[in-house]
Amino acid sequence: MGTWLRKRRSAEEGFSLIEVLAAITILSIVSLAMTAFFIQAMSYAKGNQNKTVAVNLARNALFFVEKQSFETMKGYFLDKNLLAEDGTVTFNPAACTVNGPSRPVCTTQMNDLLQQVPTLWDVLTPVVNGNRYFASITYDPSIFSDDKKELAPYLIPVRISVVDAADPADKRSASEVEGYIANEKIR
Repeated sequence: MGTWLRKRRSAEEGFSLIEVLAAITILSIVSLAMTAFFIQAMSYAKGNQNKTVAVNLARNALFFVEKQSFETMKGYFLDKNLLAEDGTVTFNPAACTVNGPSRPVCTTQMNDLLQQVPTLWDVLTPVVNGNRYFASITYDPSIFSDDKKELAPYLIPVRISVVDAADPADKRSASEVEGYIANEKIR
């Protein structure tokens, strides 16, 4: 009976403990590398999603502003008291303070514009997928091309910039679009 057990043991062939541990270690290293690849791909896709949201919000804000009264917008953006050194005027909702669900507290000129265009605040501070965004409107006369100089009395060149309110310095999810607020006479 003892010879049968000895024969059986000597005939067994298999992996040793060292070989099994080496295989598990190699498999773990490869799977961790693959996991890092998928994590990077997911963060890249999330960044693209945020950029797409910002572009769509900027386009939405531009379409909204283009449909507003030319005289109302001209009254704000061509106000000499609001001109910056570079000749631009910006309506930035991030400069306002909001206390609860009430209307924001802004500068006098911004409050006047918000009273004339009541839904402007909602368009410039949307919440999408639980993230708040700020869209600022900048009047920039340098946007005018040479062929549009003669239309200057009928157009207000604007640039809409959208940033994530939680991280305004994040350039990856920021977006800008340019357009014109046209006088009703040429619409």
